[in-house]
Amino acid sequence: MMGRNKIHHTPKKAKLGFKEALMSLDTFTQMTLTGVNLGLMYALIAIGLTLIFGIMRIIQYAHGELFMLGAYVLYYWFAVLKWPYWLGIIASAVIIFVLGVGLQVLLFRPLHGKNILYSLAVSMGLIFIISSGGLIGFGTVVRGIPSIIKGGVFIFGAFFTYERMVISLFSAVLFAALWFFLQRTTLGIAMRAVSEDPEVSSLQGVNTQRIHWIAFGLGSALAAVAGCLMGTLMSIVPTMGFMATMKAFMIVIMGGLGSVVGALIGGFIIGFIDSFLTTIISADVAYIMGFLAIFVILVFKPAGLFGQQWE
Repeated sequence: MMGRNKIHHTPKKAKLGFKEALMSLDTFTQMTLTGVNLGLMYALIAIGLTLIFGIMRIIQYAHGELFMLGAYVLYYWFAVLKWPYWLGIIASAVIIFVLGVGLQVLLFRPLHGKNILYSLAVSMGLIFIISSGGLIGFGTVVRGIPSIIKGGVFIFGAFFTYERMVISLFSAVLFAALWFFLQRTTLGIAMRAVSEDPEVSSLQGVNTQRIHWIAFGLGSALAAVAGCLMGTLMSIVPTMGFMATMKAFMIVIMGGLGSVVGALIGGFIIGFIDSFLTTIISADVAYIMGFLAIFVILVFKPAGLFGQQWE
């Protein structure tokens, strides 16, 4: 998990054995609902990362730092300034979109077409600069975004908060909107064309440089939105970006580099692994099993579940 979770997976109980947990309907339902909730938010982080790679062929290791900055934007907007929550998410997405475009134009565009190690070096430098700047600017105090809605509902004996329900629904709507954008809009179709064959797209009149900065900005904005949503359910610290990056890479590798569908499916897989195994055994075991799941998938599908081999 990223940060200190403000809402436990299950009510305070002793750790359950696997068989005992599955025999308890309320516990099983609780783990399932939490898995769906986590999966949607994990996928948001990963989709931004896979969108950037699929179009630009670079790996943005500082993706988690933009996730962290997005959470802090909402914290100051909503918790400190007391401005509307949902407008805060929009503001966070816009701010990090602009930041992402700036990073692409100034740092990553000059590296396009060069050895991937150059973009790796730049990303690692960004991790150090942004995380260190966060520690200096935000301090080490653990912060939290106030709940946006109180209460919840019992589903087969499991308590599911209205807040988690609203955030899950919002994530699902965002995925649907992203799918529509990529499949049905002129810009989205151009982005997919550049992802599939940038040279042919350029010959057909597509402005690939424009597509690159839009993709980088959009991917960064998605990371910011994920940070806002997870920051609402969990504590916020300047170092939360590292775990976000790890989760995103686990999901992207599992689902397939450059595949939006793969990022969504991979997000659910990791979300369910985290929810079930953290409840039944421990978070450490869930983390290990996540990597084992990746290894098993790569044995049978070297490019990931929905990925393709990149040259």
